[in-house]
Amino acid sequence: MMRNIIVFGASGNIGQQALQIIESNPNDFQITAVSIYHNISVLIKILEKHRTIRIVHLGDETQQAILTAQYPNITFVTGETGINAMLAAFPTALVLNAISGFAGLYPTLQTLYGKNRTLLLANKESLVVAGDLINNLLVENNNQLYPIDSEHCAIFQCLDQTNPCSEIILTASGGVFANKTLADLKTIDEQQALQHPTWKMGQNITIDSSTMVNKGFEIIEAYHLFKISKITVILHPQAILHSAVQYADSSIIGQLSKPSMLQVLNYFLYYPIRKNSSFLKPLNFEKLITLTFQKADLSRWKALQLAYRCLNENNSLAIAFNAANETLRSIFLSGIIKFYQIVDYIEYFMNQIKPQKLVNYREIKELNDIIKRDIINYFSEK
Repeated sequence: MMRNIIVFGASGNIGQQALQIIESNPNDFQITAVSIYHNISVLIKILEKHRTIRIVHLGDETQQAILTAQYPNITFVTGETGINAMLAAFPTALVLNAISGFAGLYPTLQTLYGKNRTLLLANKESLVVAGDLINNLLVENNNQLYPIDSEHCAIFQCLDQTNPCSEIILTASGGVFANKTLADLKTIDEQQALQHPTWKMGQNITIDSSTMVNKGFEIIEAYHLFKISKITVILHPQAILHSAVQYADSSIIGQLSKPSMLQVLNYFLYYPIRKNSSFLKPLNFEKLITLTFQKADLSRWKALQLAYRCLNENNSLAIAFNAANETLRSIFLSGIIKFYQIVDYIEYFMNQIKPQKLVNYREIKELNDIIKRDIINYFSEK
């Protein structure tokens, strides 16, 4: 059965991998709407391949008139009203949100304000800053949410509906600096921070993986997705075990596969059917290297400490965690602070926040914007 799909963030890393799967299965999916930020050259390629697209959301308003003239059969929209229009036009379409950062929150919430929708969520920041609100909308509107994230996809596959799990074991490669001391981190520059030993990812998430902020976000994400607070992070450099679940009888069930987001996308695009794909390759146990595991040292990875704090506080702290990270990562890339200072400054700005529960998009965005402005002002005055 052909299924319509909306892709937010179609020009990014996850969006492009999703298009690979969709294009290789033309009888299963048709794209009806996409959003891109400013990569017009990639958009044009998408439009040439997918003639079923009827609405395009643009991050750059200056391109709207030009593209409308070039593609008169497609409606080009911008801003929040444009996102609303996309979702209203295709109320039964599957939605993939592959926008990175806080910008992905609005499409997530607007999707879930609809009824009987299925959302494939690659934007983990949505759950970090608005997990309770998202869970309420899932229940109220009979929606489904599936996480496009290798660890949370693994946990999802390991859960047993008849036996509640006692602990989530969240794996982390440790990034390129896993074996470096805190003193070593003081010498890290931008070029080194943008290398990842296992995954091919965008610039922002690569840096977040190196600081372990990304893993901190995944702790909060897992907490909201699976309603479990006992979450242990295990360093596993080979990234073959994507995460695991422990049960009351001390049995541990894990999911293993080659590290590939195509595996995650393929799994949830076809869920509950497991569909073969030419993109996916099995593990070769004749060549498989030794798998190693080590519990993450919280004194070494302060970002994990900050994430665990967020589980016991109102969401203003998690909003500060994300807003500070986004701003300080940019400040690092501008050469104003050192790599090792990113997480220390995140902690500093989190400590300035008054605990409070923010219950809608406007409240969350207002605090997010205030924190980002305050951080920029802080460094402009130094």
